[in-house]
Amino acid sequence: MSKIYQFSPEPTDGDRLLVEASEWMAKLDKGLSDEDTETLLTWMSADPRNKKELLAMARMWDKMDALARLSEVFPHTSGAASHPLQQVTRRFAVAASIIVIFAVGSAGVLLNQLSGSSLSGPASGAATYETAIGGTSTIELADGSVITLNTNSRASVDFSVQQRIVQLERGELHIDVAHDPTRPLSVIAAGRIVQAVGTSFSVRIDDSQRVEVLVADGLVQIGVREPGTADADLSGPAREMVSKLMISEAERVVLNSGEEAVEVLEPEEIEVQLSWRNGNLIFRGESLASAVYEVGRYTAVEFVIKDEELRRVRVAGLFKTGDVSGFLSSLEANFDIAYERADDQTVFLSAATSGLADAAN
Repeated sequence: MSKIYQFSPEPTDGDRLLVEASEWMAKLDKGLSDEDTETLLTWMSADPRNKKELLAMARMWDKMDALARLSEVFPHTSGAASHPLQQVTRRFAVAASIIVIFAVGSAGVLLNQLSGSSLSGPASGAATYETAIGGTSTIELADGSVITLNTNSRASVDFSVQQRIVQLERGELHIDVAHDPTRPLSVIAAGRIVQAVGTSFSVRIDDSQRVEVLVADGLVQIGVREPGTADADLSGPAREMVSKLMISEAERVVLNSGEEAVEVLEPEEIEVQLSWRNGNLIFRGESLASAVYEVGRYTAVEFVIKDEELRRVRVAGLFKTGDVSGFLSSLEANFDIAYERADDQTVFLSAATSGLADAAN
């Protein structure tokens, strides 16, 4: 059963190991300096659990090749005992013929797991959660993970002993993932797969089917369906998926946007981006067009900006989600923007004075 409330569990020692191993995986993925390499070896030798956790995560993220490359920078003389990293690499070499089946990327692994079930219809033990325009909802799932749905969002959940699948059909969600290395949790959105073991991240689909992923804590891997493959065919062969990238704490990427560059965010910017969970919208110099779009997600009211220059006016402030009157009053009082209600569902925005040009620059 699912419970609907918020909670803040105390971090465990296992959580600490997971976070540290995740950080090292992110560094391995981007390349280690000589200093990083020495620090990693010290960390692995400090506690046997550290190496065990890192190797478990390496297998999950298909990064044994990174550990193998790392072992090569520690040559040893003939007849001497092999370095622990080399021993580990050889231990898993026996299983290479099995691992290679999954080496097309974690998204391919996921699709192989899904081959016996369909996400397009109801499944045994599945549940669907939905919010109306202006609403939010926080749900504790059976495994202890917590999902918060933003306004006008819909997500289906399908958990089994082998897998944890959340399909975001529209809108936005934030999820605090319960740690379970045997069952990575995967969020599927617009043909993209965001997979994690125990972390905290958000996924949002906009009107143009762009997918924004923001990692608040830990590490996620994003699998990408190759162009031309139908989004609905989520149980297709593994070759239709490729492993695209990994992003870690305080990073954001917008998928289906062409460039798809990873952006590093400051802590205060993450708070701004996630302020909707507390019923707030924070603007720090965004254009009026952008601010109106965000405010409009929480209401049925349509905002019409009457000229192009007005769209570029920069606005700032904290607003409560769904508070249309407060937003309009602030625009009028602080930004010289007049408004006119055509009816209950339509508001026209126009320049109140000629001085508005200064605010647009």
